[in-house]
Amino acid sequence: MKLKLLALTWLGVLLPAGVAFGAVPAKFETPFAATSREDALAWQQRARARLLELVEKQAPRARPDDVPIDFKLREAQDKGAYTLYPATFQGNDKTRFSALLTVPKGPGPFPAMVCLHGHGGAAGKVFDPAECYHAFADRFARGGYVVLAPSLLHRKYAATALWDLMRCVDILASRSDVDPQRIGAAGLSMGGEWTMWLAACDPRVKAAVISGWMCTTAGVFSVPNCECWALPGFVGLMDVSEVNLLIAPRPVLFESADADGCFPVRYTKEGFARIRAGYKVFGAETAAVHDVFPGVHEWHGTLAFPFLDKALGGHAAK
Repeated sequence: MKLKLLALTWLGVLLPAGVAFGAVPAKFETPFAATSREDALAWQQRARARLLELVEKQAPRARPDDVPIDFKLREAQDKGAYTLYPATFQGNDKTRFSALLTVPKGPGPFPAMVCLHGHGGAAGKVFDPAECYHAFADRFARGGYVVLAPSLLHRKYAATALWDLMRCVDILASRSDVDPQRIGAAGLSMGGEWTMWLAACDPRVKAAVISGWMCTTAGVFSVPNCECWALPGFVGLMDVSEVNLLIAPRPVLFESADADGCFPVRYTKEGFARIRAGYKVFGAETAAVHDVFPGVHEWHGTLAFPFLDKALGGHAAK
């Protein structure tokens, strides 16, 4: 498939790669076509294995014994309802990443969230009310969630962050103040894409909110978008919206702004129709929710916070 590459400013950041325009494949390698729950579960096994193979080809996964996570906390900061710790951890390729960890005051174990920034972002932005993330991480933190927000690098292919995203789940699951059965993930823009990959490939994530990302392949190609989404072999594998069926039957909510220039709402609605139909095959139709709201490429939260509270037993702050 031939891609046309352009320059793009997204979330106020000039992206280093290009922008991909391409054609939707005439036939996908592993499309979702199941009509029974048994067939759907078998498709999940095949499709997830294939996705992991594609990521592994671009970024081989290191064994934890060879590349330890080595999570380190710095001096605690009292934020009232919670304690904030600047932190660092070692990534899959030995890159050291910074992060912010928040821990509620009081007895645990608590629900937990991996909160993810988008292009040009950093951990602090998901706590900042002046940013397009509208401080969604702070609302989880003030509401009694343990929150881990990493600062991840832009990569040639966004999916190659998967092993580092899984390390974030490792960090949370290893903590005595976290209930490992109540870990969720949420992100905006590329953070939404990362959330999709993480929830699709790591069943320890029990619920997810994917904001400003879910779309069909036709929709992603219909406007300028960073080519980092097009992991080699991925575009031909399945419609990108169908990756979200690897999350089924776990709860997932998608946020789509009606004036989002990156993911036209027409295509997000088409993508969600595919997802909802797939969730129905899994016997979990109501576990997939689509929040279409008036706005631009930004976090909304109106349905997302109560959705995750219900799924994870939390109480996100107002």
